[in-house]
Amino acid sequence: MPQSHFYHSRGLRLHYLDWGNPGAPTLILIHGGLEHARVWDQLARQLRADWHVVVPDLRGHGDSEWSGGGAYTIVDMVPDIAALVAELGECQVALVAHSLGGNLAIHY
Repeated sequence: MPQSHFYHSRGLRLHYLDWGNPGAPTLILIHGGLEHARVWDQLARQLRADWHVVVPDLRGHGDSEWSGGGAYTIVDMVPDIAALVAELGECQVALVAHSLGGNLAIHY
């Protein structure tokens, strides 16, 4: 099972799951607009042997805090991904994403 962690970005407390294997290259899986981090569980289980798999709940999703000001645009979320990468202490990560998460990954 993954470990649950929290980090902060632009005043929000955001959640992510860490599937372990910290010595491997980091892979961040980003969910779509109507989902949350747990949508990636099956894939994360398969990838964790070769990757350090990290799966965030985007702001307002899953266990992440909601934005009081309704800040849910790509411009609002890109810094959240940057803050997660900084929290992990990584310089380089691989991203796999779909739907809203894909748009966010492209802009990141």
